[in-house]
This record gives sequence, C-alpha cells and structure tokens, in this order.
Amino acid sequence: MRLKKWGYVFFVLVAIAIIATGSAVYVYFFLPKTLSSAETAGKLSSLYSRASGILELMSEDMKNLANGTISVTTFTTRMDTKKNDMTVLRTELLELKNVAYPTYAMSINLLDMGLQAYIAALGHAYDLNFNLTTQSIEQGTSYIAQSKNALPQA
Repeated sequence: MRLKKWGYVFFVLVAIAIIATGSAVYVYFFLPKTLSSAETAGKLSSLYSRASGILELMSEDMKNLANGTISVTTFTTRMDTKKNDMTVLRTELLELKNVAYPTYAMSINLLDMGLQAYIAALGHAYDLNFNLTTQSIEQGTSYIAQSKNALPQA
C-alpha cells in the first residue's frame, strides 16, 4: 500500500515536470521577443529604402505616361501593383511595431502615416487625379522626414 502511494506521488511529480518543461519551451519559442535597437534600425532602414524605390518607379511611370511612352491601361495596372507593394510594406511595418525596440515607437508611427499617404497617392494616381497625387506624396514625404528625425540617436 505504501509503495502504491509513492508511485502515485512519483507520477504526479513527473507529470508536473513535463507540463512545466512544455510551458517553458512554448514561452521560449512562441512568445514575441523584442528586437534590439540595431535590429529595429536595420529593418526600418530597409522599409525606408523600399518605399523610396516604389516612389521612384511611380515617378518614372508618371513621366512615361506624360510622354506617351506607356498607355493609360499600363499606367493604371502599374499603379495598382505599386499600391499593393506599398500595402505589403505597411503590413511589415505593423508587424515590426509589435516587436520593435521601444524607443522607436514615434518613428514607426510617423513612418506608418507616411506609408498611408503614399498608398493614398498611388490610389489617386490610379484614378489619374495628379493634383491629389502630388498632395499625398508631399504629405507622405513630410511624415517620412519626421520619422527619420524621430529616430533615436545611437
């Protein structure tokens, strides 16, 4: 009888150890981790660069449309593609926001507002409304500049 009692205690302790180990593994591998300052800065730099590249391509397409090098259909298709690319950048930024180093919060929020303005600009360009396109680009560029100014000093 006494051996059975210790056997039950042993199996309960083993079960507790297995549950504790499983919980520790889950916490270690699946809970979000905060990136370091350098990692956050690197990811933000990549987002700035990619957004700039999309705007440069947009500018070239607008010049080509004005010169008659490309058709309106080709232009609108390219604007739609660029709008999707910019939306992907914004999604990546929102994912980064969840794990970014805390001192980058202001910069990330301003970059998000800039990307939203660029997405709006691409939508206006798709609609061939170039006055609103220009206004949205200027607004987005202002937010991006503020975002870069808000970066923490190394």
